Amino acid sequence: MARQWMLMALAGAALVVAGCDQGGARTVDGGGAATPTAPRMMELVAQSQPPIPDLPVPVGFKLDEGRSRNFAAGGMRWVDHVYTGSDDRFAVARFYKRQMPINRWTLMKDMFVQGDIILEFEKESERCQLIIAKGGMFDKSEIKIQLWTSGRIMPPAAPKR
Repeated sequence: MARQWMLMALAGAALVVAGCDQGGARTVDGGGAATPTAPRMMELVAQSQPPIPDLPVPVGFKLDEGRSRNFAAGGMRWVDHVYTGSDDRFAVARFYKRQMPINRWTLMKDMFVQGDIILEFEKESERCQLIIAKGGMFDKSEIKIQLWTSGRIMPPAAPKR
């Protein structure tokens, strides 16, 4: 009986020690000594078919339809969408800094203001502002995307005769 208690205590101690390690990666130097390295950060992945094709949305984020709207007319478009999800704000900001250039957007402004991350992008005659904020109790992040046409839209050239 004492032996069983001893084995259970040793198993519990092993679990505690393993938990303290937190799974950090280690590198081994020339002398064989292991030194901890920073844990690898998980990167967010884009949805395969976001509501607006050139505005990526991380997997796991849902469009809040009651707070979102968009329209396009005469070569102009306007988007005002809100997405909620459970990923960290800083991971979401890294996602957009990586994904927007893939869709030909250029980062113009990157700000951190009172807990919100504000990113502004530009493409041709359009501007896009993303505000990544801390969500409510159940959502860690809220993404507010506003896109608008900022320049003059040139009409298509008339065919030459």
